[in-house]
Amino acid sequence: MAHNINTYIGRQSAWHNLGTVTGSYTTWNEILDDGGLDFQVEKQPLFDQFGNKLDGAYGVFRYDTGMTKAGTFLGQVGEGYQTIDHSKGFEMIDSLMDTSDGAHYETAGVLGKGEVVWGLADLGLTARVGDDIQQGYLLFATGHTGNMQHQYRICMERVVCQNTLNIALTQGAKNVFRVKHTKNATLKLNNAHEALGMLESDVRTMEQKLNFLTTRRVTKESMVSILDRLFPKKKVENGEDESSTRRENILAEIMLTYEDNDGNTFPEQRGTAYNLLNAITNYTDHQRSTKGDMRSESALFGSGDKLKGQAYEIIMEGAGAMPENRQYVAASRGYSLEGTGLLGM
Repeated sequence: MAHNINTYIGRQSAWHNLGTVTGSYTTWNEILDDGGLDFQVEKQPLFDQFGNKLDGAYGVFRYDTGMTKAGTFLGQVGEGYQTIDHSKGFEMIDSLMDTSDGAHYETAGVLGKGEVVWGLADLGLTARVGDDIQQGYLLFATGHTGNMQHQYRICMERVVCQNTLNIALTQGAKNVFRVKHTKNATLKLNNAHEALGMLESDVRTMEQKLNFLTTRRVTKESMVSILDRLFPKKKVENGEDESSTRRENILAEIMLTYEDNDGNTFPEQRGTAYNLLNAITNYTDHQRSTKGDMRSESALFGSGDKLKGQAYEIIMEGAGAMPENRQYVAASRGYSLEGTGLLGM
């Protein structure tokens, strides 16, 4: 499959329009019953063509439940690599969620032959930016090839247009929520379990920051500075800027989305730093061309996720120097920025 999504189970249809659409939230047991995620992984030594064991070379193999034949090779790893079954991630989420029947998964899926597995759980938390709503999800993902850590992140989805933005959970907690596949993995997973209890606080912090962005008006100078940092111009040998049609097309698409402001659904957002962030995430999730049309994978785990993270950081950094947007007063909608440290940015 060009999109690289081997298995998809979701409450709604995804970008690629394939997979199982349930119409309702699912439990981990129901996901297992679908079959696509019902497998285990094992690390096995690798051998050369003559049957000799390769020094320090191991492979991760997929074994489906009830499978009697040889496992499916997923990737080569080193001697220190330790497998962490993806079921651990789903079981941890289940223990954190307060739903009686365990039905809280919006989506779950497998990339490739099993190289990456993910689950998206509805936290039941929302961030409000005026009348605009962002739904909070807990995104769990793990890799079985040595190229991806076992990780948990908050994923905010903007309801009006389904833009997504993955955010760090707590300041300084990156080591807790990204667990390497090593001998200390179990201990770190226990630490992550304790720290995940701070999820609501992280959503509220994000809510404050997004509301702050609505109080700042983007100027021509700040727009140019932000886009130049996100999409830098290439230099030729004499130091001059190289003309790039592709870059110009990207910026044109972003500017059209920015000017449209989601059909002006929320007029108070027009021309704000929040409007610009939404335009870039919308472009990345729904318009950006990716190799093999793997836009959904890129938006959650790849270059698209990285681009959106950079946009958020750069816009937050530059917002403090932007003039106040007098048409939007956060406090009048029940949001006070006093004491958050954002007003003095």
